[in-house]
Amino acid sequence: IASHFFPSGVMEEHSRSSPSAPLTAQYEAQSYNFEADRARRLALQKELEELQRESEHGKQVLDNLAVKIQSLRAEVERQRKLKPERGCSSCQAVTLQVDAAAQSLLGAAGHVARTLLRDPSANRSELLSTVLQYVEPVKHLDPDLDNLYNRAQASLNQPQPGRSTAQAAGYHTAP
Repeated sequence: IASHFFPSGVMEEHSRSSPSAPLTAQYEAQSYNFEADRARRLALQKELEELQRESEHGKQVLDNLAVKIQSLRAEVERQRKLKPERGCSSCQAVTLQVDAAAQSLLGAAGHVARTLLRDPSANRSELLSTVLQYVEPVKHLDPDLDNLYNRAQASLNQPQPGRSTAQAAGYHTAP
């Protein structure tokens, strides 16, 4: 057994030096094993204590989060109860404006699609003019939409290279 734990030279030296050397070597080997086991046990106990502290901290964090979630749910429910059944008057106005904008843009998209399906070489200026007629009533709802409308309107009013002023205005000239 002792030869398993000690280098072979150490065991041989002990066995030559005294008659009780095998017992001493065996005792030393057991003592070594005991100390190694004790050190491992202490290290494992220390690791266990650390893991328990981390676990406890994790539980506290989860408990705090649960309290926050409950608080947020209660606040949402409180606000939901305070909200008027049909919404405020400005909410109703916004809903009507959004509906109008959606209807207008869908109408414009439908017109463009129908025209291009019938005639892929349709006059793009005429299409843009039609789309702008759909967008004009709702352009004020969004600054970006208003800006886009103004730029598109300006591009319609500018003569394109190779086009006469009459063509830019939408009049067809005979070839």
